Amino acid sequence: MSVRVEFFGIPRERAGVDAVNLRNPATLGHALQMLTTRLPALAASCIADGRLKSGYLANLNGERFTTDPESPLQPGDAVLILSADVGG
Repeated sequence: MSVRVEFFGIPRERAGVDAVNLRNPATLGHALQMLTTRLPALAASCIADGRLKSGYLANLNGERFTTDPESPLQPGDAVLILSADVGG
């Protein structure tokens, strides 16, 4: 199984795609490392040292926001990566 990562705002522009599926990342930090390899333009502006840069957030399964790279992920989870200023 996999984890689906969706991008909104600046992360979507940098990634050049709406979403990707990652094969079994154990934590948010692991997923971010996988994204660094897969989407270098996203990594250059949004990710540093396995963490989201300041101004970016992750939402896990539509339930909570986090920037903690140790946040565990399970197969089938949905991770949203967005700019902290997205919204209304």
